[in-house]
Amino acid sequence: DFLQMASVIDQHLRDRQFVVGHKVTVGDFVLAYTLDMATAAAAKNLLERLPRLESYMEDMYARPHAPMRIKEAFARLRQ
Repeated sequence: DFLQMASVIDQHLRDRQFVVGHKVTVGDFVLAYTLDMATAAAAKNLLERLPRLESYMEDMYARPHAPMRIKEAFARLRQ
C-alpha cells in the first residue's frame, strides 16, 4: 500500500520542489518525516523505486534547521 500511495506523491512532485507552492511549508517536513519513518521501519529501502521521493526527503533533511532524522533520534535515545 505504501508504494502505491507514495507513487502518487512522486508524480505530484515531478515538476515541483515543494508539496505546495514555491516555498517550504510544514507539509514538506511532515512528508519528509513520514517517508523517513517508513524507510526506517521497513526491512529494505522503500524509496529505491521512487528516486524522486528519496531525493526530496534528502533535500528536506539537508535544510539548515531541519529536525533530526528518525534513525539519528533513536540512536541518541539509546545513549
